[in-house]
Amino acid sequence: MAKKQDQPGLYEKYKPTDYEKAQRDLVYDRYLAMQQAPKRQEAEKEWEKGREQWEAMRTERDIEDWQSNHYVPMTTAVIETAVSEIIDQSPKPMILPRGHEDIARAQVMEQLFSYSWEISGSDLATEDIIRDALTCGTGIGQEYYFKDIRKIKTKLKSGSKEYEEEEMVDYDNVLLEPVKLEDFYVDENARGFTGPYAARDCIRRFIMDIDSFKSFFKGPVWDPMDRAKYVEPGGDTNYYEKYSPPEGIDHSKQMEVLWYWAVKPSDCLYVIANDVAVVLGPNPYKHKQLPFAKATDIRRTHFFYGKGESKLLESIQDETNIFRRMTVDRGHLDIDKMFYGSNQMNLSDEDTIARPHGFIGVPGGAEIKPVEYGDVPRSIELVLKHLEDDATIVTGINPRAQALPTAGTATEAAILKESTLKRVRLKVRRYEREFLQRVATLRVSNMLQFYSQPTMEKIVGEEGSLEFQNQMKELEERGLIVKKDNETFRKKFREIRLTGKEVSLEKGEPKIMDSTSEFNFFELEPGYFTPKKGAYDIRISAGSTLPISEPLMQTKTQEMYDRLIQLALQGVGYDPVKLGDALLRINKYNPSDFKKELPVKTETEARLEIQIELANQENKLIMQGQAVGGTPYIGPIHTSVHVQFMSSEGFQALPSTDPRVQLMTQHIMEELSAKSSRGGTMPMMEGAPGGGTAPSQTPKALEGGNRELTDLLTGKLQGGEQVKRQMPGI
Repeated sequence: MAKKQDQPGLYEKYKPTDYEKAQRDLVYDRYLAMQQAPKRQEAEKEWEKGREQWEAMRTERDIEDWQSNHYVPMTTAVIETAVSEIIDQSPKPMILPRGHEDIARAQVMEQLFSYSWEISGSDLATEDIIRDALTCGTGIGQEYYFKDIRKIKTKLKSGSKEYEEEEMVDYDNVLLEPVKLEDFYVDENARGFTGPYAARDCIRRFIMDIDSFKSFFKGPVWDPMDRAKYVEPGGDTNYYEKYSPPEGIDHSKQMEVLWYWAVKPSDCLYVIANDVAVVLGPNPYKHKQLPFAKATDIRRTHFFYGKGESKLLESIQDETNIFRRMTVDRGHLDIDKMFYGSNQMNLSDEDTIARPHGFIGVPGGAEIKPVEYGDVPRSIELVLKHLEDDATIVTGINPRAQALPTAGTATEAAILKESTLKRVRLKVRRYEREFLQRVATLRVSNMLQFYSQPTMEKIVGEEGSLEFQNQMKELEERGLIVKKDNETFRKKFREIRLTGKEVSLEKGEPKIMDSTSEFNFFELEPGYFTPKKGAYDIRISAGSTLPISEPLMQTKTQEMYDRLIQLALQGVGYDPVKLGDALLRINKYNPSDFKKELPVKTETEARLEIQIELANQENKLIMQGQAVGGTPYIGPIHTSVHVQFMSSEGFQALPSTDPRVQLMTQHIMEELSAKSSRGGTMPMMEGAPGGGTAPSQTPKALEGGNRELTDLLTGKLQGGEQVKRQMPGI
């Protein structure tokens, strides 16, 4: 850091308060402490070496340097294999309610989370963070709300050569961004972002172009103290009081911006740019957490930074490179041989160094002969094989085994892959608990905070028209009307796309339903997703969230069909028709093309089906204790269904004092009375659903009663005592 000057140039025009100076000094002091922490400095060495191994960095050689600089891509293969498996098995966060009243809202939020994950490219950001973790031991991601606005020129101003400008929003949503480890500094005593040793504070460093800085830090949001105008790039150390321009940047137009986040002893966000305190305020996010999450490859107990695959393979990689280069050099010398001859040829020591087409002088004789080499010893091959085995042992990953084709079914292939990558499963589990769950928690909180903020649209239209009045009434009932300065505005919320689903609001509560349309759009009002319990719980669901290949999906569906169809044909739990439909769809066939032609129903049959279905619905309502009046103008088949239900074992088991018995009796009597008043009869319909034939004798309990009811009931209720108990009114 620069030494304090009596009159630094910056402060001739920038007059900070004592509070601003104190907070600026705090940020630079914490920056220095985090930067010089011994654990971080040790980790930085591993980051540089790890990236070189993953890049398979070869040393440059000139045209006369014949020795091999081959780099065995062992580290690259192991890391990319692990990345592919972790991404393929990447689990999905589940949004769970904390109360029964939030079940539907949690379902809506889960749809919103999936939508935001897609449009923000979070899958690609996750891949980069995981690769950082595997390469360097630790990967850092920042979860925040990002709004990217730029100005565009539209048309020439009237009578001028200048263009009119408008703001264009390129992005306005939640975002997960990979953070370069060298630009992230964390509390030197922290072990993570949660728990007793959670980070108290952290700093993210940006190197910004001065124009980009001026464009971003303007207005009341990011320049609330009107200090950004004092920031200048570069400069001599004498220009500043606390800041020292870093090496490696273009000081003519670039600058260093530090974003300091803290949760203890109080939450804050300070932005310091080249010695100027631009922002001094609280954490703008409602979750009041450090907006960062870390992914770790191999955890080091009591350390924040983990160990990567590169570090595990470091010595193995170096030795493998040496042996492979020497073997390649041996091939070069064997193809383009050296020669030996008389040492009377006045050769220097450099001339006798081994190299293709080189020469070695020996005593006696003038004959020039090639130098012959034997085959490479078998031991070299064994050493390389042992090094490869060591790499598999230490990482638990064999890239060659994963690249080779496997025989058998898709399930057998998945089992084989699972057994050979148990170490990767541990990494997936750690990724779920340490990284993804924290990201999901931060994102859900940010969505609740920022998705609830509407924009205001001025309402225009013919106020006297009936359509305008109806729309205004509807908006007022939904609480979407705002009046300000004699003008009327409508609250406008963001529009969300759903695939195969649609959302409606019934009595103030959201409802998600399957939709026949592939895409549906709806305006995201707060009532759709804001929980009544204040927050949601996050759980991680296991399994891959990425689509698998179509042939593999067809194989998996065929295996499922073969195992379930036998149960379905035996009537155990599954529908054989639905199983067949699934098999046809996955093979790109329309199931309706393979269905049997159903006979066309007559009008009479259709009416009978309606009467039977209506009777079944009435039976359900009555069994729930609801009084259902008799259905007028109904056919005999309808009442027959009621009587058949009364003869069922469940209904027969009801005590005679049960009010549902009286409700069912009253319902049947009202239907019979309506039929009798019309002068009709109620014969039983033999062979019809719910019908039957009456026995030859009528129980004494029905003698002298309603004859139509007697004819109807005696075919179903066996024994006079049963009839007396079920029909106490007769």
